[in-house]
Amino acid sequence: MPAPAGMRPPMRVRSVRRWSCSRPAASMAASGVFSIVESYDRGIPTVAPGGYRRQVPTFACFDVETTGLDPAGGYVIEVAVVRIRNDGTVVGEWTTLVDAGDTDLGRIDIHGIRRPWLAEAPGFCAIAGDLAQELSGCVPVAHNAGFDVGFLRAEWSRAGLGPLDLDAVDTLQMARQLGYPGRLGRLAEALGVPLVDAHQALDDTRALACVLVALLERGGVLPSPLPTFSPPLLTPAPSGQVALRPAPVA
Repeated sequence: MPAPAGMRPPMRVRSVRRWSCSRPAASMAASGVFSIVESYDRGIPTVAPGGYRRQVPTFACFDVETTGLDPAGGYVIEVAVVRIRNDGTVVGEWTTLVDAGDTDLGRIDIHGIRRPWLAEAPGFCAIAGDLAQELSGCVPVAHNAGFDVGFLRAEWSRAGLGPLDLDAVDTLQMARQLGYPGRLGRLAEALGVPLVDAHQALDDTRALACVLVALLERGGVLPSPLPTFSPPLLTPAPSGQVALRPAPVA
């Protein structure tokens, strides 16, 4: 199907943009983030004195846009993952629209995704291996993690891939512990993190990555032990299929 007037058709390419949360490693070390991660990885909820370990886990921040609020009847129509080092440097990002068939797309006024954009998009089963590859070996991070994790588990099950053992660091809980707003947009504003296009999975995830770093700098507490993701046995091989939102024509 053709794209709406004034819009380019979806591009089937992998998009990787080099950027950073602009928080130098020196400030992270000074604030004790190295030792916080090390201590929690050992299961000790204290900051170890000195001896920062440089090989800390990579965080995989992720976000989904969905057709509704209930995973039992709703579907993922966009997903994004941004992987960062502990100093906020981005080491990779990935995003795609996801075809949900003929289901009602829900609040288009919020997520902005149009049905013609999904006509060429891969289904969830086609991108499951790519998603698992992006999360593999990393510490998953999401905002209001129960929502995103619940939808991914439901999609994984519907695709016939068995149970998905996925847990995530929840920046919503971290924010509340520090007295910050709960909504991602307000939280980002309070922390001085730019959020260009809310409810676009990649832009939300880029903001989430910077929010995580900012919360850690301000004393945010990581769970113990840190969750890490390993692809389940039935995970398919990555397909490399992606479909991106069309860029507005200036």
